[in-house]
Amino acid sequence: MSRIGGFTQPDASPEYFINFLALLDSQESIKNVRSHAARQMNLAAGHKVLDLGCGIGGATFPIADVIGPNGLAAGVDISSAMVEAARKRAGDRPGVEFRIGEATAIPFPDKFFDSARCERVFLYLPDRLAALKEMSRVVKPGGRICLVDTEIDSTAIYSKNPKLARKMTSLITDSMPNGNSGRELPAFARQSGLKDIQTDCFAITTPYEFFQRVAAGTVLKAAEDGVVPSAEAEEWLSEQETLHQRGEFFQMWLMVVVSGTV
Repeated sequence: MSRIGGFTQPDASPEYFINFLALLDSQESIKNVRSHAARQMNLAAGHKVLDLGCGIGGATFPIADVIGPNGLAAGVDISSAMVEAARKRAGDRPGVEFRIGEATAIPFPDKFFDSARCERVFLYLPDRLAALKEMSRVVKPGGRICLVDTEIDSTAIYSKNPKLARKMTSLITDSMPNGNSGRELPAFARQSGLKDIQTDCFAITTPYEFFQRVAAGTVLKAAEDGVVPSAEAEEWLSEQETLHQRGEFFQMWLMVVVSGTV
């Protein structure tokens, strides 16, 4: 069972991560956050827009719908498997392009884009400020940059044993390179020199299937490594399965959207 922290090397388990992103892309709560982020970028027909860390293009294609075939929705991702999947989805659609690239070495020239976005990527980056400055490099002066991250440590999962639940959810945060990235985005935006910074927060809920993909592998790996007792991990996962069967499962996250002008 793969773990969500493995997004640092997605090509190690491409099928898992592609399926995970497809599940995430289908969630109405995620679509709502993305719609808000798109409004913060002031999209218009004919614009060139960067989607950094595009995955399989879940946010790239809606942007292309707005800017039209005379614009450019350009997705960049470190994963060759993700880019290949996105290209297959795009087919010969005009105004959409996907490239393999690093967040700190975006394969486009200076001042190329009208705006840029990045979603749930800063969670994994070793140098987030360098990545944000690189995004600023490829965006025209006056253009907008929008950052979206999940505040992993905010996850709230219903349990009859809240103390154990807090212990288990902290394992998910600790499995991420930057598990508190959501709360840190506004500071990075200021440090990078962005202007007119706006910060918005969204509470979203996710289904049990999402919990299985995000939490179960992480918790079981922690037990395997001796970080937590196996009995505790099994107790918590068993409880969540039972709650799901009863229709009582509930999980909530906070997502942070920070936008600013170059």
